[in-house]
Amino acid sequence: APQEGGCEGSTQQSPPPKKKASGEKDDKQTTVFVGGLRKVTSEDKVTAHFAKFGQVESVDIKRLPDGSSRGFAFVKFAEQESVDKVIEARSSHMIDNKWVAVRPHGGSAFNAAQNAERDAQAKALAKEERRLLEEEEGPDEYLEEKWSEKYLTVAAQV
Repeated sequence: APQEGGCEGSTQQSPPPKKKASGEKDDKQTTVFVGGLRKVTSEDKVTAHFAKFGQVESVDIKRLPDGSSRGFAFVKFAEQESVDKVIEARSSHMIDNKWVAVRPHGGSAFNAAQNAERDAQAKALAKEERRLLEEEEGPDEYLEEKWSEKYLTVAAQV
Protein backbone atom coordinates (compact mmCIF):
# COMPACT_ATOMS: atom_id res chain seq x y z
CA ALA A 1 0.00 0.00 0.00
CA PRO A 2 2.72 2.59 0.79
CA GLN A 3 4.31 1.86 -2.58
CA GLU A 4 0.95 2.38 -4.28
CA GLY A 5 0.63 5.65 -2.40
CA GLY A 6 4.05 6.69 -3.68
CA CYS A 7 2.97 5.83 -7.18
CA GLU A 8 -0.22 7.80 -6.76
CA GLY A 9 1.73 10.75 -5.40
CA SER A 10 4.02 10.77 -8.41
CA THR A 11 1.12 10.57 -10.86
CA GLN A 12 -0.56 13.44 -9.04
CA GLN A 13 2.63 15.44 -9.29
CA SER A 14 3.22 14.97 -13.01
CA PRO A 15 -0.02 16.45 -14.46
CA PRO A 16 0.61 20.05 -13.26
CA PRO A 17 3.89 20.50 -15.21
CA LYS A 18 2.22 18.95 -18.25
CA LYS A 19 -0.71 21.34 -17.88
CA LYS A 20 1.71 24.28 -17.55
CA ALA A 21 3.44 23.30 -20.77
CA SER A 22 0.17 23.12 -22.71
CA GLY A 23 -0.81 26.40 -21.05
CA GLU A 24 2.33 28.02 -22.40
CA LYS A 25 1.61 26.59 -25.83
CA ASP A 26 -1.91 27.97 -25.70
CA ASP A 27 -0.50 31.35 -24.72
CA LYS A 28 1.57 31.34 -27.85
CA GLN A 29 -1.38 30.25 -29.98
CA THR A 30 -3.51 33.15 -28.72
CA THR A 31 -0.72 35.71 -28.97
CA VAL A 32 0.32 37.74 -31.99
CA PHE A 33 3.54 39.63 -32.56
CA VAL A 34 2.98 43.21 -33.70
CA GLY A 35 5.95 45.01 -35.24
CA GLY A 36 6.53 48.47 -36.68
CA LEU A 37 4.67 50.38 -33.99
CA ARG A 38 5.32 54.08 -33.59
CA LYS A 39 7.36 54.91 -30.49
CA VAL A 40 4.43 57.01 -29.21
CA THR A 41 1.75 54.35 -29.68
CA SER A 42 0.22 53.38 -26.35
CA GLU A 43 -1.06 50.01 -25.11
CA ASP A 44 -4.57 51.48 -25.20
CA LYS A 45 -4.30 52.31 -28.91
CA VAL A 46 -3.06 48.79 -29.67
CA THR A 47 -5.84 47.26 -27.54
CA ALA A 48 -8.48 49.42 -29.22
CA HIS A 49 -7.28 48.37 -32.69
CA PHE A 50 -7.20 44.65 -31.99
CA ALA A 51 -10.45 44.62 -29.97
CA LYS A 52 -12.21 44.60 -33.37
CA PHE A 53 -10.95 41.04 -33.85
CA GLY A 54 -11.91 39.66 -30.45
CA GLN A 55 -11.38 40.05 -26.73
CA VAL A 56 -7.85 41.29 -26.00
CA GLU A 57 -6.46 39.88 -22.76
CA SER A 58 -3.23 41.85 -22.68
CA VAL A 59 -0.94 44.07 -24.73
CA ASP A 60 2.74 43.98 -23.91
CA ILE A 61 4.67 46.74 -25.68
CA LYS A 62 8.36 45.94 -25.31
CA ARG A 63 10.29 48.88 -23.93
CA LEU A 64 13.88 49.96 -23.44
CA PRO A 65 15.19 50.47 -19.88
CA ASP A 66 14.40 54.21 -20.24
CA GLY A 67 10.74 53.33 -20.88
CA SER A 68 10.64 54.23 -24.56
CA SER A 69 8.94 51.78 -26.92
CA ARG A 70 11.07 49.39 -28.94
CA GLY A 71 8.38 49.50 -31.65
CA PHE A 72 6.90 46.05 -31.16
CA ALA A 73 4.43 44.32 -28.89
CA PHE A 74 2.74 41.04 -28.09
CA VAL A 75 -1.05 41.04 -28.07
CA LYS A 76 -2.73 38.18 -26.23
CA PHE A 77 -6.30 37.27 -27.14
CA ALA A 78 -8.87 35.24 -25.23
CA GLU A 79 -9.62 33.11 -28.31
CA GLN A 80 -7.45 31.40 -30.90
CA GLU A 81 -10.06 32.45 -33.52
CA SER A 82 -9.20 36.10 -32.94
CA VAL A 83 -5.57 35.36 -33.82
CA ASP A 84 -6.67 33.70 -37.06
CA LYS A 85 -8.80 36.74 -37.96
CA VAL A 86 -5.93 39.11 -37.18
CA ILE A 87 -3.51 37.09 -39.32
CA GLU A 88 -6.01 36.90 -42.19
CA ALA A 89 -6.29 40.70 -42.13
CA ARG A 90 -2.53 41.22 -41.71
CA SER A 91 -2.26 43.52 -44.71
CA SER A 92 -4.67 46.07 -43.25
CA HIS A 93 -3.44 46.80 -39.72
CA MET A 94 -2.99 50.54 -39.25
CA ILE A 95 -2.31 51.98 -35.80
CA ASP A 96 -1.60 55.72 -35.41
CA ASN A 97 -1.69 56.03 -39.22
CA LYS A 98 1.16 53.58 -39.54
CA TRP A 99 1.02 50.11 -41.08
CA VAL A 100 2.08 47.48 -38.57
CA ALA A 101 3.30 43.96 -39.24
CA VAL A 102 1.43 41.14 -37.54
CA ARG A 103 2.61 37.56 -37.15
CA PRO A 104 1.59 34.61 -35.04
CA HIS A 105 3.77 34.38 -31.93
CA GLY A 106 5.89 31.26 -31.60
CA GLY A 107 4.86 27.81 -32.65
CA SER A 108 5.36 26.27 -36.05
CA ALA A 109 3.12 28.82 -37.76
CA PHE A 110 5.35 31.64 -36.50
CA ASN A 111 8.52 29.92 -37.64
CA ALA A 112 6.92 28.99 -40.95
CA ALA A 113 5.84 32.60 -41.47
CA GLN A 114 9.32 33.87 -40.60
CA ASN A 115 11.01 31.30 -42.83
CA ALA A 116 8.60 32.00 -45.68
CA GLU A 117 9.33 35.70 -45.32
CA ARG A 118 13.06 35.04 -45.27
CA ASP A 119 12.77 32.74 -48.29
CA ALA A 120 10.71 35.31 -50.15
CA GLN A 121 13.28 38.00 -49.38
CA ALA A 122 16.14 35.72 -50.37
CA LYS A 123 14.39 34.78 -53.63
CA ALA A 124 13.62 38.41 -54.39
CA LEU A 125 17.24 39.36 -53.74
CA ALA A 126 18.55 36.50 -55.86
CA LYS A 127 16.17 37.46 -58.66
CA GLU A 128 17.24 41.10 -58.44
CA GLU A 129 20.93 40.14 -58.48
CA ARG A 130 20.40 37.86 -61.46
CA ARG A 131 18.58 40.66 -63.29
CA LEU A 132 21.39 43.10 -62.53
CA LEU A 133 24.00 40.62 -63.69
CA GLU A 134 22.15 40.04 -66.95
CA GLU A 135 21.88 43.78 -67.49
CA GLU A 136 25.58 44.23 -66.79
CA GLU A 137 26.62 41.49 -69.18
CA GLY A 138 25.19 43.30 -72.18
CA PRO A 139 27.02 46.61 -71.87
CA ASP A 140 30.25 44.93 -70.71
CA GLU A 141 30.51 42.75 -73.81
CA TYR A 142 29.86 45.81 -75.93
CA LEU A 143 32.53 47.78 -74.08
CA GLU A 144 34.98 44.92 -74.44
CA GLU A 145 34.51 44.84 -78.21
CA LYS A 146 34.91 48.61 -78.41
CA TRP A 147 37.98 48.49 -76.23
CA SER A 148 39.64 45.77 -78.28
CA GLU A 149 38.86 47.68 -81.50
CA LYS A 150 40.39 50.79 -79.98
CA TYR A 151 43.35 48.79 -78.71
CA LEU A 152 43.95 47.29 -82.13
CA THR A 153 43.74 50.70 -83.76
CA VAL A 154 46.19 52.18 -81.26
CA ALA A 155 48.44 49.13 -81.49
CA ALA A 156 48.46 49.38 -85.28
CA GLN A 157 49.57 53.02 -85.06
CA VAL A 158 52.55 52.27 -82.81
